Amino acid sequence: MKAIVTLAIGKKYERMFNKYCRKNWKEYCNKFGYELIVLTEVLDKSERASKRSPSWQKLLILSQEWSNKYERIVWVDSDIIINSVNAYDISQGVPLEKVGATETYSLMGEEIYSIAMVRLVNFWNKNNIPNLEALTPNEYYSKRGINYTHINKLVQCGVFVSSPFYHREIFEHIYNNYEDSYGAEWNYEMPYMSYELLKADKVHWISNRFNFSVGEVMTAFYPQIWLKSRKTIIHILLDILSRSFGLRRRNLRKSLNNIYTLSIFMHFAACSKYMKFIKR
Repeated sequence: MKAIVTLAIGKKYERMFNKYCRKNWKEYCNKFGYELIVLTEVLDKSERASKRSPSWQKLLILSQEWSNKYERIVWVDSDIIINSVNAYDISQGVPLEKVGATETYSLMGEEIYSIAMVRLVNFWNKNNIPNLEALTPNEYYSKRGINYTHINKLVQCGVFVSSPFYHREIFEHIYNNYEDSYGAEWNYEMPYMSYELLKADKVHWISNRFNFSVGEVMTAFYPQIWLKSRKTIIHILLDILSRSFGLRRRNLRKSLNNIYTLSIFMHFAACSKYMKFIKR
């Protein structure tokens, strides 16, 4: 048996998932034989868990009573729209003992990704947005206190294929041995999860179409309509208005729907407000 699991905590995120995701996720699940599990409460209600992002809860999905009945459990962040028309099974070709995942820096090829990251970092710095982004995986880890120079890949942890039998122990180890005492720019569990899985040689790389990150792709190919200044209240208001009316809105819709046709799992990480533009 196989399941796709996600977390949608709070009315805002439940509404978002139900409006933009549930129908296309169900289509994908029905097509490839998955059960859909949408968690609306955290799995760990301890004081420690309450002090860090709910994103860490994905590391506990293999530790539940219900998880033992599944051979495969696929985690998908709830800010993802699935294009099931030309899709194939995400677990296809992934060995049971491996975690199937996408590699962040090869999303569009390393050179194009590097160009996108330079643009993003410059944009964040100009607009005083906290960031710890890096142009290489080694730099990404070192900026987050992980000094292990032999790892030159980065797992994008918004989507992964896992097995309760093979991966429960390492997921629990990551959850129990790392903390989340910094801001969102540290990417919560992602650096630690990536580091531990790669160090243990647990990763099987899958197509980046299963974690097609909107922000990076838009920054690479459509920066003129994606990166708008947010320095002042006036800039923010102009950004909101341009997304709602006129030429920029039309261009946003066209570019986002072009990305949708290329993706299988289209990931709106930190930009879920754009999910409304996708017309299926």
